[in-house]
Amino acid sequence: MLKLYQMPRAWGIPNISPPCAKLETWLRISEIPYELGPFDISRAPKGKVPFIEDNEALTGDATLLLEQLKAQYGVDPDRQLSPAEHGIGLAFRRMLKEDFYWSLVYFRWRDAQNLQVMRDTFLGILPSFLPEEVRLQIVEGAKGNLLNQLQNQGMGRHTPQEVALLGIADLAAVSDFLADKPYFFGDRPTTTDATVFAALSNVIDAPIASPLKEFALSRANLVAHTLRIEQRYFPELAAEKA
Repeated sequence: MLKLYQMPRAWGIPNISPPCAKLETWLRISEIPYELGPFDISRAPKGKVPFIEDNEALTGDATLLLEQLKAQYGVDPDRQLSPAEHGIGLAFRRMLKEDFYWSLVYFRWRDAQNLQVMRDTFLGILPSFLPEEVRLQIVEGAKGNLLNQLQNQGMGRHTPQEVALLGIADLAAVSDFLADKPYFFGDRPTTTDATVFAALSNVIDAPIASPLKEFALSRANLVAHTLRIEQRYFPELAAEKA
């Protein structure tokens, strides 16, 4: 059986890493059986999670994995989409991955209050057999790495107000296109819904205070979409909150 390696769960959401949450949600939408492997970044073929092990082969990068799994298992939740819808879905997924993701990182790691939440979260999910000082070193290393990436990407050069403006614009675009539809393109979930859910669950249900969360909670269709995907594809998490 396919084995999925990712960050351990926290916050009552599928994953605190949007790429990990996206891939696992897509696997459940596509009804591909899998099991979770232990968190072990040392085995990651590209030095990051998520990655999968299938027939002893390791493959990384969530976006590329989706294409591989479509071909390998003969499944495609986007099969019913028109060429125009395919293009729209791709544009929204790229927006959430290449732009909105960095606004999430900004408010998680640049805000002092949220930074403590991230430290506590990472200390809680790292293997308990590691000494606390080692786990603290790992957390600080992750923080430094992400802040460097944030600066190089460009989002880290903005003020909090500017980042909020950019992130809220992304969320507003998702909300406006979703409108009153149950899923992004109608009655059936697609790859874009997996990506949207991964982003929204990391805003709406995460213990990270930010203008992004305030805005997402103000849009009833974003809240409803997040709850709909969670109840349908992660009932174990929904039950924990009931």
